[in-house]
Amino acid sequence: MAPSAVMDHPAESAPRYVNGGLITDVEKHGDNPVVIRLSDEELQSGKTRPETLQELIKYFHRDGFVVLENAIPEEIIDRLYERMVQDNVDYLRKKHMHWNQGAATGNVSQIPPLEPNFLSRDIYANVHMIRLCENLLGPKPELRFINSNVACPGGTARQAVHSDVHHNWPEVPAWGLVMNIYLQDTGPANGVTEVWCGTHTAYPREEQQDNPDRGWIKKDYLQGRAKVKPPVQPTVHKGAICFRDLRLWHAGMPNTSDRHRIMLAIDYFAQWYQCPMTTKLPRAMKDTIEREWEGISTAGVEWVDGPINSLDVPFFLNMTQDPDLYLLQTEKGFQDLKGRQTGEYKFDTSVVTDQNYWTPEVDQAA
Repeated sequence: MAPSAVMDHPAESAPRYVNGGLITDVEKHGDNPVVIRLSDEELQSGKTRPETLQELIKYFHRDGFVVLENAIPEEIIDRLYERMVQDNVDYLRKKHMHWNQGAATGNVSQIPPLEPNFLSRDIYANVHMIRLCENLLGPKPELRFINSNVACPGGTARQAVHSDVHHNWPEVPAWGLVMNIYLQDTGPANGVTEVWCGTHTAYPREEQQDNPDRGWIKKDYLQGRAKVKPPVQPTVHKGAICFRDLRLWHAGMPNTSDRHRIMLAIDYFAQWYQCPMTTKLPRAMKDTIEREWEGISTAGVEWVDGPINSLDVPFFLNMTQDPDLYLLQTEKGFQDLKGRQTGEYKFDTSVVTDQNYWTPEVDQAA
């Protein structure tokens, strides 16, 4: 049964049905990916129409990726963007700072400010976002990861096409989601992420990945999949929420503009999945979050006494079900299980070549 927190929306015209199925009147465009626009009424009321949820669920299951526009007031987004650009100057001086897949990408993971006046429910527990999470993951999805991906100006290199997960996962429709929220209008020029719609369930995990210790995708799978549905760099408006299945293929792209491209990454997991990862939040926000961030579980939150300097919090990741398989950012580099066993930190040190992304095939008859 769907969550009860959806509004009864009086339709301006009589509903239409085809063979018993409702034909929705939701505003949407595109097909790779599909972009659905939240109405101003939904944004202002905080109540999601059942028709909107129907379209979001349909295309998320089909593509593993769907975009919801007009979901967050722009003034909230602008304020956070300006703060994170300022923070980036300090963050790049940190000894533990790590360029994702090499310095040429200009791409870093940077935790947003974890201060009460920047921890907005409209972003981290957005009511429309949580309603979709509930419908995909079940009741009380668990917040377990808050981070961002910053593409600094002047990047020249792209990332390998990869999946964020490379462990054994349960074969179910969805168990974990990342919500990517761009803090500015974003497209190919300023490094919008390349996405491969439909790849979240297209191939068995052990077949598609080129190495059991990372999520990079084999070249022949890239070339073959592009003939079915090619990769895209969509245009995403500020304040939109991109819902991505954690299994989906994607890749960071260079930002050739003169401004930072900032994309938040907020992960929710199904309760039954028992993800061991936790995210830090200030204890001063505990009562407010547990009272006002409706629909979520804080089982994955580590409450910290006193203020938190987010720039000093090391990157920590574990999307598996095994507590020992965590990834930790250190001054020596990313420490994975092999690094802890051998003392050699080789995670994310491989060089990206054209064998790690799609290259259009040349027509030999031309």
